[in-house]
Formats: sequence, C-alpha cells, structure tokens
Amino acid sequence: MVSLPECSVASLEAQESLIGTATDSIDRWILLEVTDPWAPEAIDSEALPETVRARLTEWLKAPRSRLQLIRRPGRVGKRRRLMVISSGGQGGTQLDLDRYEDILDVDLGSLQDKAAAPLWLVCVHGRRDRCCALHGGAVFRAMQARGLEVWQTTHLGGHRFAACVLSLPEGLMYGRLRPEHVPDLVAAHEGGRLGDLSLFRGRCPYDKPTQAAEIFLRKRLGAEGLAAFEWLGTFPEADSIWQTRFLADGREHTVRVKRQQTGAMRPPSCDTDPEPVTDLVEA
Repeated sequence: MVSLPECSVASLEAQESLIGTATDSIDRWILLEVTDPWAPEAIDSEALPETVRARLTEWLKAPRSRLQLIRRPGRVGKRRRLMVISSGGQGGTQLDLDRYEDILDVDLGSLQDKAAAPLWLVCVHGRRDRCCALHGGAVFRAMQARGLEVWQTTHLGGHRFAACVLSLPEGLMYGRLRPEHVPDLVAAHEGGRLGDLSLFRGRCPYDKPTQAAEIFLRKRLGAEGLAAFEWLGTFPEADSIWQTRFLADGREHTVRVKRQQTGAMRPPSCDTDPEPVTDLVEA
C-alpha cells in the first residue's frame, strides 16, 4: 500500500493558495467548552447529552451560525464555558454552566451582547485530521506561553492549511501557522494590524470571493489596518467571476475575482484521494 503524504504537506507541494479559503459567511460563533474527547463531527461528541445536541442543532438552524467545541488543558474544576460571539467586532456573551443541560434554559435571543475581548482559537482536532493535531498543538502552546486568551478548538475548516487559527471577535482566519509566526502575528493585532498576508485565509463574515477580493486590495494598496475597508457589495459577473466593491479613505475600489483550475492535485484531508486544486485569483 502506497503511503500518502500528510494533506498539509501535499497542499504546500501543490502550491495551493490560502487566499479566500477561510470558513465563510459566519456571523455568529457558538463556543462550548467540552473537555471530554471530541468526535470527528463536534456535535456527535459523546459527552453531550441527546437533549443538548438537539438544542445546539436548533441554534445552528439560524443562518450564518457555527458551533466550535473548545478546551484549555489544565483548566480543571471550573464550570463549563459557553460563549456566543458575533463576527465583525459586534460583541458577545459569556455564560458559565454547571452542567451541559443548563443550555436547555438559555434563550439566545435574549442574550445581551457586550464588548468582546480579543480571543484566539487554534484547531487541534486530531480525530478529524492528524495535521491539525500535529501543527495546531505547537501553535496553541506558543500562544498560551504569551499569556493570550487562547483555546483549543474543533475543526475550523481546511485542515490541509494547518495550523488553522481564528481571531475573534473580528472573525479573521489564518493558515499554515507555525510557532515562530506567533510573535509577529500577535504584535500586529495588538497594533490594530492584520499581520502577514501570506498567512491570511480571509474574513469569515464574507463569502470566499469577497475574502479574496479584500486580500487582493490590501496587496494593491499596502493596507494593513484591521478595519481598513468598508465592504459595499459583491456581484457575480459570469460563471466563476465576481466584482467586489470596497470603500477605503473615502474612495471606492473595485476588485474582480475569478476561480480557476491550477492543474495541480492534492488530497483535501489526510488519507483521502487527491483532487484538483482551484484558486481564487484577481481577474
């Protein structure tokens, strides 16, 4: 039997772009602390009672919502943490639960958003893909060593881009992080800047063409500020071609994006068959 390379290695060898690959169209992140083992599909984890799974499933019927299980090694004897955070810096809510069933008494609609402090999530979901455990664990430890508010989390999307890291409340996703990248990335965020664009996958509230368009415009203008642009809209022009408009410094900018085959192949996950690579490029 032929041994296949790790998906993260295969993605690099295929020169697959990170641009516009972030989990997309998410405005609300539901974060639930679960220290017991996570199932490959987070909501199927055995620690969650059936009634709790049903309630979480109901919550996820709301458009643009996503569930992440979280944990922090060494955090024992604490009440279970539930956080609901809105992407785009709108704020969030934090609750401490005595038991998972307390979720049944939570009305998401009545929760009041407060200003959300910076929060980092690092995917370490090895039962979903071994690359996440391999690279995510090292990045998590590097972030924790700097005293950040950082949690391990379940699948964020795109394990071939491990280590995958999410910055909340803005909803900014990074990929292919290594421990040596952490100091510069954290310093950039603390200074209100995005950080190394070569590691930036996209802004999760946007769809993928809009994620890509933001990155292309940042490169064009040399813009580093986290809130450098106001998105005005994205409009399909033709099959696999989009036009996106942003406002920056009082001027409107237009970016055209298209999806194209690169001719390369790579497996989407470890131990899966190779598939064609498609990238989003500036048209």
